[in-house]
Amino acid sequence: MDDLGKRSRCDTTVVVSLSDMHGTHLRGDVIDVPDGDVLVIAGDIELRSPRDVVLLERWLASLPHRHKVVGFGNMDRAAYEAGENLKIKGAHVVVDRMLEVGGLRLLASPWSPEYAGVWQLPDEAAGQQHWSRLLPSELEIDVLVTHTPPYGYGDLTRGRHVGDKQLLVAVQRMERPPRLWICGHIHEAAGEYRVPHPAVPGAGILLINAASFYAAAKKGYERQAQPRAVSLPDVRVVAQGDPDNLAAAAAAARGGGSGGGGGGVGNGSGLKPGVRPPTVANGEVWSAPHDRIRL
Repeated sequence: MDDLGKRSRCDTTVVVSLSDMHGTHLRGDVIDVPDGDVLVIAGDIELRSPRDVVLLERWLASLPHRHKVVGFGNMDRAAYEAGENLKIKGAHVVVDRMLEVGGLRLLASPWSPEYAGVWQLPDEAAGQQHWSRLLPSELEIDVLVTHTPPYGYGDLTRGRHVGDKQLLVAVQRMERPPRLWICGHIHEAAGEYRVPHPAVPGAGILLINAASFYAAAKKGYERQAQPRAVSLPDVRVVAQGDPDNLAAAAAAARGGGSGGGGGGVGNGSGLKPGVRPPTVANGEVWSAPHDRIRL
């Protein structure tokens, strides 16, 4: 077994990646969350008030994953303003620190190149300072979670690469790179990528842009933007959410048929049997906050 293999502290751990829901997780008909051991959210939940945090807690409680890790992004102002005081029931909140969870070492950071919102890096000098401090070359982690993608990978929007150059530099300087890298931020780049690294020639680092908002907002992304489940340490995508499961679950709820199974490692919808997704409030219809999201 090589040195990278020796880092694993468990036989197999399934990590489910999700990002950039922008409130769509509350609808119940957009995101099909595969089952797994660790659910990781890479930000842009759209936390704008304490009420949004409560709704997130209810939604997380409906999911079967043993461990839940919440990171943030530029549209999570309530989390930014709460700082270290923010607690999310049933989840680990991770901001610019490392956490050991499910036998894995995970590090999450919400910062991204200046665009809009909070946790903004004003220029490359600020990016270089932040990422070199947070990701020293000797650091050993299994999972890296950054709201922003690195430059050139999972960051293409409107024909331009907009990822973080200094983040890419810092990761490629790590002596032992993470096995899995989860990001979001760029909705139209949702998918799987391989980031080159000298320590893993040919294979590179598996990067998942887990942005899910376009599953609701843009035709053609209903499947592409569904969450993915990755098995570690072998680094394989073993499942992905399936919108057909959502339709089957809706039919079952109406008494129109059986619930249908698995768009994931577990029950497809990610909900515990008999648990309905949280509603917004008093029967009001949820709609995406288009005034805050640039499509």
